[in-house]
Amino acid sequence: MFRRILILLACAVVLASCGTAGKLGRADIPFTYEVENMGVGIDGTYVVRISCYSRNKVVSSNIIKKNAVHAVIFKGVPAGNGSPAQPAICKASAMDENPAFFDSFFESEYLRFINSVSRNSLTCYKISNREYKTSCVVSVSKNALRKYLEQNGVARSLSEGF
Repeated sequence: MFRRILILLACAVVLASCGTAGKLGRADIPFTYEVENMGVGIDGTYVVRISCYSRNKVVSSNIIKKNAVHAVIFKGVPAGNGSPAQPAICKASAMDENPAFFDSFFESEYLRFINSVSRNSLTCYKISNREYKTSCVVSVSKNALRKYLEQNGVARSLSEGF
């Protein structure tokens, strides 16, 4: 009798814990975004549309800016709207190799490399009952960003070769 109760209790715990995994969505993972190339900007800049996922309808502009800089550094910019694809400045492993640098960089330093945020382009869509997708066009100064990362030893200089 005791054994049956123990087995039923164990099954109940397993089933209850399986349900919580489905409640985590894209909005719960940091740096969850999509990047779209919006064309050619001023020389040395990327103009991108960043789409962020969140549980709230209102997303902070700092999150959008942070995701834009993160995309330029680690993902690159895909081709689109008359512009070729642009490679990432650093490898994705650079964040794991330099966690202290990137933690402090994404506190406030990243804001230096944002040229503008187009408030007129801000859109918000409801994706599901608990998730929203907010998009905005952002201009990122990639030349200044690359130079800063090279000076801090995070990115390899283009003159270093292979």
